Amino acid sequence: MAKLGFFRRNIFPILIIIGTGTFLSVLSYQYSSFTADEIAKIASLDVRSNSRIEAHDLSQILVHRIGSITNNLQALTMAPPIQQNASETAQYLLNAAQYSTKDLTDGYYWLDKNGRVVTWSNINQETLRKVKGFDLSEQDFFRVPNSTFTPYYSSVIESPDNVPRVYISYPVIGNQDKPADVANGSINTGSFLGVMVVPISVNTIGKFLQNELPPEFVSNVGLIDKNGIIIYARNQSLIGKNYLAEEFQSTIPTEIKNSYNNILRRSLQSLSGSEDVTFPGGTTTISYQPVMIDGRHLWTLFIGTPHNLASDVGLLINQQKNFSTLLVIIIAAIGGSIALFILSWNKRLEAAVDVRTSELKGANVSLVQSNKLVAAANEQLKMHDRMQKEFINVAAHELRTPIMPILGDAEFIENQFNGVKNTVEVEKEEVSSIIRNAKRLDQLASDILDVTKIESNSLRLNKEEINLNEIITLVVKEIRNLTANNDAGSEKVTIHYNPKDIFVVADKGRLTQVLFNLLGNAVKFTEKGNIFVNVEEKADQLVVNIKDTGRGIHSEILPRLFTKFATKSERGTGLGLFISKSIVEAHGGKIWAQNNVNESGATFKFSLPFVD
Repeated sequence: MAKLGFFRRNIFPILIIIGTGTFLSVLSYQYSSFTADEIAKIASLDVRSNSRIEAHDLSQILVHRIGSITNNLQALTMAPPIQQNASETAQYLLNAAQYSTKDLTDGYYWLDKNGRVVTWSNINQETLRKVKGFDLSEQDFFRVPNSTFTPYYSSVIESPDNVPRVYISYPVIGNQDKPADVANGSINTGSFLGVMVVPISVNTIGKFLQNELPPEFVSNVGLIDKNGIIIYARNQSLIGKNYLAEEFQSTIPTEIKNSYNNILRRSLQSLSGSEDVTFPGGTTTISYQPVMIDGRHLWTLFIGTPHNLASDVGLLINQQKNFSTLLVIIIAAIGGSIALFILSWNKRLEAAVDVRTSELKGANVSLVQSNKLVAAANEQLKMHDRMQKEFINVAAHELRTPIMPILGDAEFIENQFNGVKNTVEVEKEEVSSIIRNAKRLDQLASDILDVTKIESNSLRLNKEEINLNEIITLVVKEIRNLTANNDAGSEKVTIHYNPKDIFVVADKGRLTQVLFNLLGNAVKFTEKGNIFVNVEEKADQLVVNIKDTGRGIHSEILPRLFTKFATKSERGTGLGLFISKSIVEAHGGKIWAQNNVNESGATFKFSLPFVD
């Protein structure tokens, strides 16, 4: 009777435990199903994100390499030996240009105004005598620059040696009043003297792109021009064919043909993206990125990444889900079996159980916090890796841009010695070019050194009481002088500033650096319009305003404007605003920026403590 009474008293707690176990098993199954779907989505998104990042990085590398070629072409067309038809001296320049881009180009050709071969890089005299004067005037890479005075970028052309190539050509213009603005499509009105042509094998482009991919990133690279013509593909027989042609369409599985063609169609609209294509054999992530040369969409880069990551992750999660459900059911059954023993246990154990439960909760909270810290550290490492890659690409481009003119001018001067002369005449423009580009290298080195000082907390200020008006006036004068020496002159950008004596305690050199960065950026992104500089006096601080009427701050850059490498420009490392922010904050001030409301342009502001 006593046992029966004990059972009756505890039947409801037993039923509650069994019911709770059953409910938890159902809840666990539902939650596991939801988690499996979400993790599968995250895995797929992660693959697409990595593929898109690789496509973007690879397109930027290609743009920079093609940029080196176009820089060489532009420099060659303006070189005095070519302008003066000095073929022997020009041969050295052509050889130097080919050496600098030999990993991609097949050579540099010089055609005269009639489309006849003058010479090309690394050619011996016997071969030159045979081909000199060969007529190529019917080729598009001669006819287009001849008629438009603008650069020409070809699609795939089958060369006489049966090697498919793309051709880039620049017109040689004599009696130039000013250089042509290629990015804005302006046409120089000087006399046509010929063209500089560079052929590039599409197989070389393909190998170059494939080699730039990380070895652990299993994928294939493709390249299509803006008209849908295949520039490079793993299947060599498709090169030169339109993607809508039967030769290409026959290679696409029927079940994915529509979705695959829609991806290709969207990619030709200067859009970037990453999409999955699923078929019975698996899933392939296709990422596409436009390749912009001289501000024009010429090609689209594709990366195809086959994978089964999402399905593999889903399978593992399903296994875990089934195991968790089974485990909960077993626990519920065991709990029901031992409920009588647990309920009859002495209440003296309750205090010990509570203490142990509290310890477990604390350990669980600690574990969650540790996981969050590990995840945050992992994200920081990924961000650092991306920033490091971006900096390497940008720095390499920034270093190459001034180095090529310096090498070209120096080699041209050296070639004038001819092995006999001890002195030669050097034009002022050649010396100015070397000095200008050397200063650009020095500025890049200074920026990198400043970043190193900032990150190591070793940036020091030499503060003194200075007149802010003197610094602003000096910087405005320097910027006006620089814009006056540019192609557009000072007619397109006008800087407004009303001098007013205001005193602050600051490092004069560093404050000048901040103003030069901000005002220089305003001029750089204001092709035509006005820039206004003024200083507001407030109760406890001064606020310097620099307002322009340019194209404003790109929405992608705005959230991380004052961080390292934040730039959408083809020129610049993106370090100037980061350095300026650090200098202003070291003075106890703040710096911020915003796009102008109801008008074009942007306004940059920074504050400094006021000194009466």
